[in-house]
Amino acid sequence: MKKTKYKFKKQKVVFVERKPFLADKEIIFRSGGRARVFNISHRLQVFLMAFLAATFIWSGVNYHFYHRKSKELGKARSAYLDLMSDVTVLQNNLKDVVGALEDADKGLEEINEYKEQAANVEDKIKKIADSEEWLNEKKLRDKISKRDALLQKEVVRRENAFLRQKIGVLGLKLENLQQTVKGLETAEIAILDKIEKISVRGIDDVKKSLSKINQTLRAQRQYFNPLANIQNGQGGGYVPAKGTIISEELQNKMSSVFQRIEVLEKYREVMGTVPLGSPVYKYHISSLFGSRSDPFRKRLARHSGLDMGALLGSRVSAPAAGKVVKAGNFKNGYGNMVEIKHANGFVTRYAHLHKIYVSEGDEVEYNDAIGEVGSTGRSTGSHLHYEVLYNGRNVNPLTFVNIGSMNKS
Repeated sequence: MKKTKYKFKKQKVVFVERKPFLADKEIIFRSGGRARVFNISHRLQVFLMAFLAATFIWSGVNYHFYHRKSKELGKARSAYLDLMSDVTVLQNNLKDVVGALEDADKGLEEINEYKEQAANVEDKIKKIADSEEWLNEKKLRDKISKRDALLQKEVVRRENAFLRQKIGVLGLKLENLQQTVKGLETAEIAILDKIEKISVRGIDDVKKSLSKINQTLRAQRQYFNPLANIQNGQGGGYVPAKGTIISEELQNKMSSVFQRIEVLEKYREVMGTVPLGSPVYKYHISSLFGSRSDPFRKRLARHSGLDMGALLGSRVSAPAAGKVVKAGNFKNGYGNMVEIKHANGFVTRYAHLHKIYVSEGDEVEYNDAIGEVGSTGRSTGSHLHYEVLYNGRNVNPLTFVNIGSMNKS
């Protein structure tokens, strides 16, 4: 049997060097029989990854601080409401104490009447005992007998003893009521102190926000005073409150606290109409307010708003109440746009919308949905172009976005 010999060809093994993770890459585009090659260098890839990581970290930090501030405002509001309820309870208790004091005053008036009657009877008895004329036979017919007079004197004596005992009991009750009133006033003053501190902190927060707003408006030589348009007219005759028996210290403390609360409410009422906060829930800043390189012509241009990159279809909400003065598609590069007029000279614009939910003339409230994020008009991608105007002049919207809305607290 013939043995078959097999010959094996020696093959050369080629070892390919493993490329690093971010090695230079090439992207080839073919069109019309022609090929274009784009090189992506290692440095560019590192820069893009660093940029994406920084954007992710920045979004997370902003999200964390946003929720922490919301929780702090919620706690402050709950503490404020709890303290106000305690004040109401103490006021009701104080009214009951005042009513008891008034009843005690009526009881003292009755005691004084009994004492006057007893004094008259004692005077008569003294006349009977000291005057012999009262013992004449002639006058015995018209007057009570001496024995009856003595009996009446004993009755009066017993009544006086009873009245003195009653006066002593009422005196103790009055003393206890006075101590109770004093204790209630001390507790009420302590609660009013806490309310005053909360009010002062609230006023300080509003003033800090106003300082940031006016710092931005100062670039346009403008100034915003939230209390300038509030009507403070008051009047009427003075009629002192009845049935209130409280110390001067408590009266002064109540007056001080009520004044601070009134100022805080006025501030919050006006600041609630200012477009504060973000019109989009999740976003990243893709272009700031001011000078920039135009995304189409690559030339220096002025950017009148703030570009907030967000997913297509993201909800766009009104940051404050107002009236829709423009809504539709405009050929000035804004595409689908909504313009809202707020109180105190503020106007906001929302451009490049995918959908519009409102119409011209509609009244909107805080956080009402007005449309969706899109890329209509002169736009390179999905984002919201957001503008804030004060007295007809564009101001930096980032200041207003970074200040939390007063409507949430």
